Amino acid sequence: MENRLESIISEAIDEFTVKSNQITDGIRYVAGREGKQTKVSKTIIQNALKQICPKGKIKTVTADFTTHYENLEKLIPFCSSPRSFRTAWDLRSEILNKFDADILVNQGAQIIPYNKSERLFQTIQQGTQLGKNQRLLSFVRHSEGNYDDRLNDQGSFTYQPPNDATGMLRYRWSQYLSKKLEIPLMVIAVMWFSYRINNNLNQVFVAAPARIIDFNQDLQNLNDSLHKPLTLQIVNRTDAYNFLNIINSLNDTSFEIKTRRELPDALSREWSFEKINSSEKGKKIKRFAAKRGKSCPGTLCNHVKFAQLTNRKIAFGHIISQKWIQSFNFLLDKKDHPDNLYLTCQTCNSSLSNNFPDSDLRNEIESTGTIGDWLRDHEQSIRDA
Repeated sequence: MENRLESIISEAIDEFTVKSNQITDGIRYVAGREGKQTKVSKTIIQNALKQICPKGKIKTVTADFTTHYENLEKLIPFCSSPRSFRTAWDLRSEILNKFDADILVNQGAQIIPYNKSERLFQTIQQGTQLGKNQRLLSFVRHSEGNYDDRLNDQGSFTYQPPNDATGMLRYRWSQYLSKKLEIPLMVIAVMWFSYRINNNLNQVFVAAPARIIDFNQDLQNLNDSLHKPLTLQIVNRTDAYNFLNIINSLNDTSFEIKTRRELPDALSREWSFEKINSSEKGKKIKRFAAKRGKSCPGTLCNHVKFAQLTNRKIAFGHIISQKWIQSFNFLLDKKDHPDNLYLTCQTCNSSLSNNFPDSDLRNEIESTGTIGDWLRDHEQSIRDA
């Protein structure tokens, strides 16, 4: 029986193979590499698909995928903070002095010496490094002055593909998997500097996790976007671990339980229980639910539609009750999180009291969505309600 990760990857392979048929024969040019051209043909694309995401080998591709991220997870503790990575980027020099190094460390950098046993910390000139069986990107190496080397205020930058059709298609496959999994895939971005430690060690590295973003337009037509760069955003180690936890969860379950991407902290604070209970924000959520024809997940009211109730008859329920959470201090900061909240009628909310939702109610909440789910999918509609 397929687990959820295998099921998603299976669908992704089938759909991506069909989309790849859009790609026509011709020449592609990568920005910043004037005079260099890449030949593309249907035969080359078909061979690339067999290497990157072969049909009929779902378990192998899934196993390679999980091994790939298990290997990257071991390197996350050696990654630097987004702030320090930006400072290192902005040095605009291949040479690091002791004053630069001290500033970076104070900002959360991990400055790692050359290590001949780990590819991440080697001065390999090739821009991208690949994971198991060359299906996914592991590392991208930034060298000052290469192509569009601007890091914007959000910590985002573009990274051009290699001059071969397989490498270009691998970029699009990474984007397509990000879309299907509903979580951006992760790579590690790394820079190296000259810094003399002793006669044998004179190079050091600063690395940070980065996620693939802004890919929807690239996936509309692969023929048009094949040669386009990836857009990457530097993230912190917590974000990286959250991504890895979701991958592990998808790989461990065959149940029809939604695996949710992390809500941004600012959004979860803005729409926490204390901010939406008896407030204009709460009224927006109730109006949104009424307009969308949503119903109470409880059974006492026979799943009454929210449009039939006044705002005073609609409540915000806690999936894990407030009293239970107070008994377990490690959950206190999640008590009022939007993912622990759902919309219900006053009657059903009162009947639940301090108990956990039973299996029927949990299934209804899963189907209807938590407040966090609604914010992920309909944030602007809720704000406009």
